[in-house]
Amino acid sequence: KVDQIQNPVPVVEMPRSMARARIDDKGRIKLAADYLHFFDALPERKVFVTSTDRKIAEIYPIASWRKMEEFHAANEKLASARRAAFNAARFGAECEVDSQGRVNVNSELRRELGLDGQELHVYPYNRNRIRILTAAAYEASTLDAETADQKADEEELLAAGRP
Repeated sequence: KVDQIQNPVPVVEMPRSMARARIDDKGRIKLAADYLHFFDALPERKVFVTSTDRKIAEIYPIASWRKMEEFHAANEKLASARRAAFNAARFGAECEVDSQGRVNVNSELRRELGLDGQELHVYPYNRNRIRILTAAAYEASTLDAETADQKADEEELLAAGRP
């Protein structure tokens, strides 16, 4: 007899590519098809959309957000953790990814970050959430990537054990 523990939850990887998006007139961001396929495979379609730093919006699958809540609770003595938890609660809202890949974004979060009326860029971050960049944040990240010292970056990554 061979005992096997089967995991009823599918192992799903988050997309790896960046995509463009916009907030529609109902305050929803429509995610690209590969992101929708990711959410379709999860056991829960619920997400938490927020910002912990008041600069970048993020879409957390609810299981990932629960881990962030545990982190904030375990580190409540840190002022930075308390601020991040406060910002997340202030700007955050739970919703479900609908069948067309649309996600509601809290109006206060949209106002704070200026998300309405512009092209946005979404990309997976730390394999546990999706970041939403405004045009300005995208340009700043692009400039940083283009002007970085490539040799220093390569050495730093090799020293960190990059495969």
